[in-house]
Amino acid sequence: MNLRFLQGDMPKKRTAVAVAALILVVGVVAGRERPALELVQGRAPQAAAAADDGINLDRLRRGEASLPQNDPFSPKDFGGQKTAGAANAPAKPAAPPLPFQYFGKLIENGKTEIFVMRGEELLSIAAGQTLGEYRVDKLTDSSISFTYLPLKMKQTLDLPAVNQ
Repeated sequence: MNLRFLQGDMPKKRTAVAVAALILVVGVVAGRERPALELVQGRAPQAAAAADDGINLDRLRRGEASLPQNDPFSPKDFGGQKTAGAANAPAKPAAPPLPFQYFGKLIENGKTEIFVMRGEELLSIAAGQTLGEYRVDKLTDSSISFTYLPLKMKQTLDLPAVNQ
């Protein structure tokens, strides 16, 4: 009983599959047609002149390189004007200012101690000592020589004349 019911639907299903296949074939064939641009170019000169839509294609071409261009991808320099001597010269790295201030010195039993302040910290220093990023190189009556270790740059702290 149920088989007769299914057999009755078979011609409808076959028809639906045939229609779907036909639609697929028509879509593929329609995609292989020549584009409209080829049709316009294949016309006779009189027909092409009649199809002129008034667009001037020469205006769409880029101008000469000497004219200023509005190229959004060109490099821009928003800094000030550079001089010819400073063009493309990378800046040399510089050591930060010395964080030390001379505080004073103490001479006791022929031995001299020199004191400096770093912020609110009082330090007694000696030649060869390392203080964070700085090394004390030389102590004289008029100056203290430091080396900023990350850049190996020498810096000098001048001492006041009253303590000499």
